[in-house]
Amino acid sequence: MGQLIEQLNNKYIALDANIFIYLMEKNKNYVIPARKIFEKIQKGQSFGITSSIIYAEILSKPMQEKNQILVDMYRVFLSTFPNLVIKDVDKNVSILAAKLRSDYKLKTPDAIYAATGIVERADYFITNDLKLKNIREICVITLDELIN
Repeated sequence: MGQLIEQLNNKYIALDANIFIYLMEKNKNYVIPARKIFEKIQKGQSFGITSSIIYAEILSKPMQEKNQILVDMYRVFLSTFPNLVIKDVDKNVSILAAKLRSDYKLKTPDAIYAATGIVERADYFITNDLKLKNIREICVITLDELIN
């Protein structure tokens, strides 16, 4: 995991929702690389960005399960984490997301996360969704690549 994770130093990193979920819910396969990414962001060694749709994506399951503790954990994490920007979906992001959906046959949330990174000029987009590797407008890295 060493070399590729070091490439994230002093970089602007767009984050997909699954990275947050793996960290907060301690996914056995991906919690370690997710933690390393967030440690870099927390220390200011990297800078993170994600879309404001993160709230809709990560809060819906805990809300459905009436898990208020997890809902509160996510909300506090997102509102207080240093060096992490949560960008509202504006017209530029929406238009680019439509193009990405069209070009790559993406689901709307995936297109919005990628478009957010592109519009904000992120160096990397980190996800664990292999179909997003086809996006050419931003360098996409999967957690599996960070592990191997």
